[in-house]
Amino acid sequence: HFPGAVITYAAIHVLGQVAKGKPDRLQIISSARVTKLLTAGSKVTGVELTRESGAVESLQGLVVITAGGFAGACGRGSVLARHAPGMLKFPTTNDERANGDSITLGQAVGAGTANLDKVELTPTAAVLPGQADAQFKVVVSDAISGAGAKLLDASGKRFCNEMASSKERVDAMAKSKGPFRMVIKAKQAQAVQWLVDFYTQRKVMKKYSSASELASEMRVQASVIESALEGGDALYVAVVTSALYTCAGGLTTGSDGKVLNSTGQPIEGLFAAGEATSAPFQKLWSVSGIPLLYSICSGRTAGRTVAAALSKNGSSTQDLRDIIIGVMTKPDLVATAAIEEEKKPDEKPLEEMSKEELIAKVKDLKANGPPAAPVDDGPKGISMDEVKKHNTKEDAWLVINGDVIDVTKWIPIHPGGEQAVVAYLGQDASDEWNMIHKAGTIEKNLVPEGGNGPVLKGKLGGAAAPVAAAAAAGGNGAAAPTGLTLDDVAKHNKESDLWVVVNGRAYDVTKWLQVHPGGVQAITAYAGKDATDEWNCIHKPGTIEKNLFPANPSGPVDMGAVSGAAAAAAPAAVADDEKPPPDGNGGIPGILGAIVFLGLNLVLMLSRTVFFTGNVMFKLENNRNGTIRSACMLLVFTVIHVVGNFLALFSGPDELNGEGYFFDRQAWTGGFGLVTNPPLGLAEEYIALALLLHVSVALKRSWDISMNYCLNTGRWNMLLSGLTILFFITMHLRDIKFNPDTQYTMMRVPPYWINFSGVLQGHVFFSTDPSVPLVRVRDIYSVMVGVFKDLGTCVLYTLCVLIFWAHMMLGWKKLVPADAMQIPKDHVKRVTFLGWIAATAVASMYLTVLWYTYCMPPIKIEHVP
Repeated sequence: HFPGAVITYAAIHVLGQVAKGKPDRLQIISSARVTKLLTAGSKVTGVELTRESGAVESLQGLVVITAGGFAGACGRGSVLARHAPGMLKFPTTNDERANGDSITLGQAVGAGTANLDKVELTPTAAVLPGQADAQFKVVVSDAISGAGAKLLDASGKRFCNEMASSKERVDAMAKSKGPFRMVIKAKQAQAVQWLVDFYTQRKVMKKYSSASELASEMRVQASVIESALEGGDALYVAVVTSALYTCAGGLTTGSDGKVLNSTGQPIEGLFAAGEATSAPFQKLWSVSGIPLLYSICSGRTAGRTVAAALSKNGSSTQDLRDIIIGVMTKPDLVATAAIEEEKKPDEKPLEEMSKEELIAKVKDLKANGPPAAPVDDGPKGISMDEVKKHNTKEDAWLVINGDVIDVTKWIPIHPGGEQAVVAYLGQDASDEWNMIHKAGTIEKNLVPEGGNGPVLKGKLGGAAAPVAAAAAAGGNGAAAPTGLTLDDVAKHNKESDLWVVVNGRAYDVTKWLQVHPGGVQAITAYAGKDATDEWNCIHKPGTIEKNLFPANPSGPVDMGAVSGAAAAAAPAAVADDEKPPPDGNGGIPGILGAIVFLGLNLVLMLSRTVFFTGNVMFKLENNRNGTIRSACMLLVFTVIHVVGNFLALFSGPDELNGEGYFFDRQAWTGGFGLVTNPPLGLAEEYIALALLLHVSVALKRSWDISMNYCLNTGRWNMLLSGLTILFFITMHLRDIKFNPDTQYTMMRVPPYWINFSGVLQGHVFFSTDPSVPLVRVRDIYSVMVGVFKDLGTCVLYTLCVLIFWAHMMLGWKKLVPADAMQIPKDHVKRVTFLGWIAATAVASMYLTVLWYTYCMPPIKIEHVP
């Protein structure tokens, strides 16, 4: 269906057949990388390549470079970073194979380059749910726009001509406000229904029953969208953004495909085509279809030039069409069923034997004993003969890398068209598949039995499918070995193809990487490795299993058991059995819902602080609930404390001293009233206990987890900022609460703890009523003035408050989506922002109190013994 994929699949299929039928004319080498062009003087004579096994080989002959562009490598030192650094901020629709090898190889032999800064963006890169920050994006075909789709901005209005070039649409996006949506009415989508269904099944597009439903999600008026679409029927919508797409620059070539050096002279023996070269028509490059058309035309041109050069050198030439026709009609390439094994004649039943035959049978049994019972060797897997029986579109199987795949329902929606699959029905398609697909591609697309996609039936001549085997084993992860080793897993160590081992099983976590709640770095640190110990340190048993694909479309894919890996059971679960946060908005949309669920769950967290965290047992655990619930208590106390100090700033010394006495008059409750003259009241002891729990569990988690990372990974941020805050709290308590130079003064304190009649005047903790008796209280105001009049102390406090602010911001972002908080997923972003606003307000009030005290003249307080 997709032109580029159809052409690629068809070409690979035909060339694969030629390679099998005419190995003397064509050899296809996959799983290898060309690392060097061989030269003799200024002439290119061949290539040096490295096999996947590490073996290095040399091939002699003319060289045609068609290794594509460089828009898939966005790291430091890449071609993109050197020549178009402004493009690094965009995601990409290219994978890591488009890494600029063409440029590197060519420049090493003196090839010239041009227009390396000309990298084209596409305006229709899909933003998948939960993967907004993913570096890799999928392109939504312009066929959708051709069928009538409209591009809408955040306000629901059109902002460009959808049939304009990519550059014009990208420029319009830059001047408009996102997120952007590609929207097509269901009636218009009928012209490309197969394509819309393909995108919808993969969550690239989403169907809405009406413009009103979409408008509600976008929080705009339905009439705006209806006006933009000229109607409001059922809709298909994809969230899109700008992303790197194609490279218009590359190696310089002549009109015959020969690569030119920096002075414009041909390099003998070297040719190039496609995105590896600089296109001669830069202005047309952004028009849909032009890059593909140029790749085909330049490839044919280079091919004809090479064929002519070979002919001049005395090599025999033959029209490719003649070779293809000759190969594709050879009878020995037609799949045939294997000859059945010769069956032994069945033995006569006893009742049909003659007397002589029965006597002979008895003698044989006496001499040799009864025949051994057949041994059950377990599942035999699926034979190739069985696969060959499923060779029609209505019943289609094929083999890929030892797995038998049912592709019956995948054929109509395969991106490369039906023929690319049908050509291999009932056959082993491993070689052809591996030529053009990354490892793990088929595994990412697998669906359960009955789904619209490839279905894993089992192993070819081996064990049952991993999922089935796991079920047979009782779901405890002890499935039969699949032949994987730790060396196999180690090969999948890139962000675009990433496996890890947990409890003896390999998981493909490529898609899960971008939506992992703990962040990308937490997984990439163990790419291609056994992460069992680290995983079990911080996850409860069953966590990975409940997130597995296909139940979670973006979840880990179980690749099977790994021999040599520790299949250790996860540690016994502690009290961390929270269910996942609910999907949707919990029934209350918008900012109101965010506030309601934040308040409700914060109250629940406070009610469970300290004694219901799962940490205070016979041993200290690193259960995350300890940090989450104690953090909620400490945050609430911090807000109350800073607001009190801030208000006291404007209400005078009596309010601040009254606030201090509010806690002092509770001191008798310390130690549940069983201790004489306790330094802290029960409420303060509870806060101290929450702080102790928070620090202890945080240190335990840091020791178990963060110590395994380098400083530059960011995994130490919470630990280092937390230790700074601990120092800050200790210093603050010494300076204010336990200052040995504290003096006393007299003031009127409310008899019932709070002066309710004076709240509106800011007199919460003291009274002006002369009938209220005077009470001796600590003069905290004078202590604070004495501390904050020192500039060095103010600077140190300011630095600590800023670190405290950063700690709150980072911690809140991690806390909100946690299972323990139970914030509905649609509200996570809003609740996160609400917390950040509160953290910023807290830090601002602390700094205001600090510097106001430093700058303003002190108020004289009359002291008493």
